[in-house]
Parts: sequence; C-alpha cells; structure tokens
Amino acid sequence: MILSRIVHGIADFIYRAGADYGANSVFSIESAGISHPCAEYLVERTRDKTDTKSIYVFEYVLSGKGYIECDGRKQAVRAGDFYFLNRLRSHLYYSDPEDPYGKIWINAGGRLLDGVVNAYGLTDGVLIVPNSQTRPLIERVHALLAGVNAENAETTMTECAKVMCDLIITAATEHRRVQQATVSTAEKIKDYIDSGLAYNVSLDDIAQHFYLNKSYIISIFSTKYGFTPKQYILERKMQAARTMLEENLYSVSEIADVLNFSSSQHFSSAFKKKVGVSPDEYRRQKNK
Repeated sequence: MILSRIVHGIADFIYRAGADYGANSVFSIESAGISHPCAEYLVERTRDKTDTKSIYVFEYVLSGKGYIECDGRKQAVRAGDFYFLNRLRSHLYYSDPEDPYGKIWINAGGRLLDGVVNAYGLTDGVLIVPNSQTRPLIERVHALLAGVNAENAETTMTECAKVMCDLIITAATEHRRVQQATVSTAEKIKDYIDSGLAYNVSLDDIAQHFYLNKSYIISIFSTKYGFTPKQYILERKMQAARTMLEENLYSVSEIADVLNFSSSQHFSSAFKKKVGVSPDEYRRQKNK
C-alpha cells in the first residue's frame, strides 16, 4: 500500500500525467511544476518497493528554506540547493514555517531513470547538492512540457528523457565534488586543531582562519569524523590532561591553565564528566 499526505499549498503545474501514467515503463513524467512559498506546504510518501509507478523527485530550491526527513534523518535545504529523493524510500518534506521555500520540480520514473540512478550509485534516500547548477536542466524540461500536445508527445518525452538523464548525471557529479571538497576541508580543520599546541583553538578561530560559516564547519567535520570540532577539541584536552596527571608534574590548577579552561573547577567538572572520576582521583589511581 502507498500512503501519501500532500498539502501542495500554492503550486503551478506545468504538466500532469493522465490516468495512464506509468503505461510507458521505460520513461514517464508524472508531474512538473513550481511551488510558491507556503508555510503549510508538506508532502509525505510511504513507499512500497514493489510499486513500479513510484516516482523519483527532482527539486531545485528558488527561495526560502525547507526540510527533508528520510531514513531517520532530518536535513535542511535552502535557496540554490538541488535535491533528489529516491523512489524506493519513504520520505517527508516540508517548508520552514517562518521562511517557507519556493521551488521548481519534476516527478518522474521508469526503467531508464532506474538504470542511470543505479549506475551513478544514487541508492540513498536523499541526495542534496548545495549551490547546484541543475536549475537550467529542470527549466529545460519545463519548457518542453509546456509545449507538449497529442502530435508531439512522443518526441517531446524523448527529449525530456535525455535532459532528465543529464540532470541525474550533473547532480551526481556535483555531489561527488562536494563530498571530495568536504573531506579535504574537514581534514585541514583537523590539522589546524592538532597544531594548536596551546589548546586554545575555538570554533570562532576556525571560522576566522578558514573564512567559513560555523554551521558549515560543524556539518562537514561531523560528516567526516562523526563528532563536532568542539567535541574533538575537548577530547584532545582530556588526553593531554590524563598524560599530565599521570606524570604528576603539574597541579590541577596548572593543568587547567595550560589547557585553557576558565578555572580549575571548570576543568575538574569537565574531566569528571568525560572520564568518570575527578582529576585528583585519576592521579591517585595512576600513581598507586
């Protein structure tokens, strides 16, 4: 069973298939259009993997902000982003109520798209490409569909199929480049943190050094390593604290100062929360 909950809000449909949608199992467009900003906009689809008429979703965000929930994960999209939703996964996407998004979109399916999607490894439920160059391709399909009629339907759909394949390839290529850049930048941030011998590197320092937004830094670092820069910095401090406590050359207050904690109380609290015992107790255990 396929369950859907759809609140389209304000939408202009460029094209909507008839009751025979899916009759052409090679390539079909179910609908295409423009969704204008609407705080109540919401689409939810529960997928059945045996359904041959389920659709791939291709959307480019023109303005505002929205959210996608799929596979237990919530992701935000904003103006300039392209996103692709796999037809085999259940998903929910909706507007930010305070800054609702407007977008252009195409819903399509068929064995041709299945082949290209699988060839490019787009097997996850969601693919998001920031600052994407896919908008002209979606607009090209819209222009073709705007002129479709009974006489040119076959040739129009053939042209649309070509553009849709180009769209998938372009998005996959852009996504791969973003991933490569993300890994490279995350590694550089880690190296920068590791080089901070005074243990006083902050997120503000990282943002200023790399000329990057703090939210972006947290996102790419977490994607690469599974924890935030702040968590990594704290872990480095705790590793250094363990070593200094075991060496028994520094007092707790001196360690707190070296590791750039605001006070010895702050250091002790953070250490106990992380390690499970106070600095003094840790030192006693290691020096028995």
